[in-house]
Amino acid sequence: MDNKTIVEKSKDGLLARGSVDIQIFKNGKLIDRISDNNLVVTLGKKNIAELLGGTVTGVPITTVGVGENGVAPAPGDNALTNSFTKAVDSVSHPTANQVMFHFDIDNAEANGKTIREFGLLNANGVLCARKIRGEDIVKTNAIRLVGTWTITIN
Repeated sequence: MDNKTIVEKSKDGLLARGSVDIQIFKNGKLIDRISDNNLVVTLGKKNIAELLGGTVTGVPITTVGVGENGVAPAPGDNALTNSFTKAVDSVSHPTANQVMFHFDIDNAEANGKTIREFGLLNANGVLCARKIRGEDIVKTNAIRLVGTWTITIN
């Protein structure tokens, strides 16, 4: 989406965009990096609106997950397939309109999974954002994934 489209859409209301940056380490050595935009799904946008309105069903994003579904993200996505999830390590705010979730799926976690998708979930386990990877990551104890996931509100 180009900047003109983003500006035009934001005239009518808020726009939630996501981006993810994940470093893939094998035996402690950086072997690959994923750095790309992702989809904030419909339930994620609903969660943002509920948080802004103080609705009790709107809860913070607290969890990162990986799964095995390689189908392209769609607005109606609501779950990761055969997932492994864990609490995000920390949250920061790089700018006034951004929230960044820091995570580390270490060598002992998610082993045996063929990772094709990544997701951010709220405290109730609701999928808020999703990203796929074109190449499989066969997770073993030699592999560690360290990343940040940024949601920007324009």
